[in-house]
This record gives sequence, C-alpha cells and structure tokens, in this order.
Amino acid sequence: MAILFISELRSYLSVEIVDHIIVDTTLNQKLPIGLNITFPHLRCDEVSVDTVDSMGDNQVDVAGGLVKLNLDAHGWLSKGDHVVGPNECLSCLEALEVLPEKRCCNTCKELKEAYQDAGLPYFHILDTAVQCKESIGCQVHGDVLVSKVSGNVHVALGKSTVKDGKHVHEFNIRDVSDGFNTSHSIHRLEFGQRVAGVHSPLEGTTKIVKHGAYMFHYYIKLVPTLYTPTSGHAVHTHQYSVTDNDKNVMLKPGELAGLPGVFLVYEFTPFMVQKIEKAVPLSHFLTSVCAIIGGVFTVAGIIDAVLYRSLRQLLQKTVA
Repeated sequence: MAILFISELRSYLSVEIVDHIIVDTTLNQKLPIGLNITFPHLRCDEVSVDTVDSMGDNQVDVAGGLVKLNLDAHGWLSKGDHVVGPNECLSCLEALEVLPEKRCCNTCKELKEAYQDAGLPYFHILDTAVQCKESIGCQVHGDVLVSKVSGNVHVALGKSTVKDGKHVHEFNIRDVSDGFNTSHSIHRLEFGQRVAGVHSPLEGTTKIVKHGAYMFHYYIKLVPTLYTPTSGHAVHTHQYSVTDNDKNVMLKPGELAGLPGVFLVYEFTPFMVQKIEKAVPLSHFLTSVCAIIGGVFTVAGIIDAVLYRSLRQLLQKTVA
C-alpha cells in the first residue's frame, strides 16, 4: 500500500508538458537576443557588433543593452591599459625602424597608429606590447532587439557603417596581414526568455584559432515557442537547432577571401510550438488514493476469507 501511495503521490506532484503546433501570428513583435561571448585575443576596439536583417534594417556597433568589456590575459575584466609616467616615452617597437622620425608610443592607440604609418601589421604585438597587453580580450554581453525576420548578428573585423543602404566594414588589410584571432567561447545565447526545459545547444561552445583569420558561421533555425506554465502566465521564447561552418579566409598574407568574425545567422519557421504544463487534478489524486485503499482492503478481505476457509477445512479433517 505504501509503495502504491508513494507512486501515486509522485505522479500527482509531476507536471506533464503537452505540445501543440499552430501557425505563428506574432511576426510583428520584436525578438530579444541574449548574448554572452568572449574573445580572448581580440580587443574591443578592434571589432564591431552589428545586426542585419532581410528587411534592410541595420544596427551598427550595437549599444544600449549590449556592452563590450575589455579582458586581461587571464580572462578577467581589465583594469585598463598601461598608464605612463609624466616623462616616460615608450618605444614604438618595430615601427621605430621604419618611421622617418622618432616618436613616443605611450598608448595602445598611438602604437597601432605608428604601425599603420609604417605600413606594418600590428596584431601580433597586441598580446605582448606594454601599451596593450593589459587589455587583450573582449567580452560581448547583453541583449539586442531585432525584428522577427531572417537576419544575423555578427562580431567582425573593422569599423562598420552603412553606405548606400549596404552594410560595410572598413579596415586596413595591412593591419591584419599577420592574422586576426577570432577564437571565442559562447556562454549564453537566448532567443526570447529562458524557460525550463528549453535547451540552448550553442551554450558552452568554444572555438580555438591557432593561425590565420577565421570566419565562423552558425546557421540557426528558430522555432517560436509559447510556454504556458500551470500559473497561466504565457512566456514567448524560441527553441533552435544549429549547424556551423568555419574557414580560414586569409589565403595568404595581405589577402582575405571573406570577413573574419563570428556570424549568428538565424531564420524563423512559420509554425509555433505551444508547450502547456498540465498538472494532475487533486480530485484525480484523491480518487486514486481511495481506489488504492479500497483495493487494498478488498484484496486483504479476499485473502482473509481464503485463509479462514482453508484453515477451517483443515481443522475439520483433523478432528474427523
């Protein structure tokens, strides 16, 4: 009886999720995309975070709910670049041998400008130069609102802008002729609110680049989902499946066959999945408990009657 009661109690306390498929009619709503991606070898001032969709809506270097934070060599928040003393003059390193005049490179920006003036690539010295090595990585996190049409969110090389209605990234090809390290880790990627039972396949993904300049594409198929818990408050979210592709777009030094970066390319299905939590009614639980109790007593009565009759017949045969 105890085992039956515990089994019924567990069934009563559990929640069944019932799925239905309907046509999605929420296309006029905005979709919040939650991001938390770290780039251990890209400074925040070297990349742009943008969104582009099939309606031609461009968000350039997204701000507001999305922020970029500089990281140190250990992956912690950076305290800022090296600060020079009042009479200090830091070396311009390799650029010093090419530039016609001597100059001081006391900041990371000045050092990169010196390399640009000298026509030299500078990415290989960002991790080691005193002016830059305190901030070698970047964390992109926060939320960005997009329309519910196919599009992409990307973190890519250069300064982004819109020219003649087209999304353009501006950069000097010589700056990256020694590579552009797009190694990254995805800690959070959500399309809509997070709900129990909806898994995000890309969370925990890490890609390591050892040479060249890689372009990473994640092709995401979004399934609109309406999750209705037992409380009755419906939550809009999205489930997704993903395939990925990556390639080295630096065929040779000084030549790119694509834009190095990380691209989250998404598109929507026209159907919505309704997930509805259904709890076992209390009346069902009480009825089942009563049935268990009644069944136990009935079986006990039958066993008692059988044993009584058997024992009585046995005693009669013994007396006879």
